[in-house]
Amino acid sequence: MRLFYTTHDFFYKGRSYPGIPFLCSEGMELVKPASDYLLWVALENGRTRSHATWKSYAEAIYDYFAWLETNFFDWDAWQIDSEDFGEISNLALYRNWSLGVLDANSSRHSMQPSTVRKRLSQIMRFYEWAATHNRIAHVPWDVHLSRTGDESLRDAIRASTLPRVPRQPIRFLTTEQCRALLENCNSSTVQLMTKLMLQTGLRSEECRTFPMKYLFDPATERRWRKVAIDLSPSDMKIKGSRPRRVYASGQLMKDLFDFANFGEGAVRAKRYRTAQGAASPYVFLNRFGAPWSEKGLCNAYRKLWKPTAPARPVLDFKVTPHMLRHTFATFELYGESQHRNLRYALAWVRDRLGHASIWTTTAYVHCLDMLGEKHLNRYEQEIDELLFAGDTR
Repeated sequence: MRLFYTTHDFFYKGRSYPGIPFLCSEGMELVKPASDYLLWVALENGRTRSHATWKSYAEAIYDYFAWLETNFFDWDAWQIDSEDFGEISNLALYRNWSLGVLDANSSRHSMQPSTVRKRLSQIMRFYEWAATHNRIAHVPWDVHLSRTGDESLRDAIRASTLPRVPRQPIRFLTTEQCRALLENCNSSTVQLMTKLMLQTGLRSEECRTFPMKYLFDPATERRWRKVAIDLSPSDMKIKGSRPRRVYASGQLMKDLFDFANFGEGAVRAKRYRTAQGAASPYVFLNRFGAPWSEKGLCNAYRKLWKPTAPARPVLDFKVTPHMLRHTFATFELYGESQHRNLRYALAWVRDRLGHASIWTTTAYVHCLDMLGEKHLNRYEQEIDELLFAGDTR
């Protein structure tokens, strides 16, 4: 089974659509039901407009269909008869296999229950789509109940199919960890990307595509104030294409401006112009003068806490780009809650993060409970001093 993505050469009803996923078998034949569904996810479903969402759905469908192909199962086959256990659906077999796969090196489970649950949810949506579009007579789980209109029963079916996932605490950085991270970043580029994400809560993709057009040289008196930055999906990649406003210190804006025009950023931008024949629209480029990939930024942090042997780690804690977003959200929520009620503070942080629902933001309330007011007061002062200081590299 192979997973591919369309290029600009792919046209659908007269319009080019790059980045749409589709599956081919090992014999390079189009896997039509899966590919039709992924096309629907990308072009017709109004709730899945993000390319990152397309990729997430595609990887789940690809993994499932690769498993089906390896085991010579048909995607639309009904439950498998077993003399010992009655009928077992492909979906249940896939779930059990996923939960049991072990890593060859560590002998630990390769997939977390949360990952399996997410993939199963996406595969179940595929089957629901197939049933709605008459590709199959019914979904391959508990036919009798799923044909009823009772939503509570449908929820019960879904709950019985998906594995239970224990609630995991949100992981964020302490003051000492933020300081250690900033001191050990292996380039000015990574250090400034880190500061930007810690100050604004940008997602990795948003930071990697942060546009040059947003930079300016602030007046001296503005460098100790926060400046508003209006993020637009027409300028950069934003999840859900929802524009929003974030705030950064004037000093960070000054550092970014100098970096892009006179520092390491200018050197990398020159490499981009040489290769592409045009100026880079992005502030941050890798050492080759190319836009950062998702894995590239993750690997830049990974080298600090889990480098390839024989190198030794310089950090004794794990860091990912998304942990920086969690760090921002936790302490932004605390800071706002000191001046306003919690409901207002949650709404403020929701808007800064670009969450579709305030319920997503409420997860950070648990982080406040974990830290306690004493640690939060100290952290807020120290993190401000750390992030609002100028670039010392």
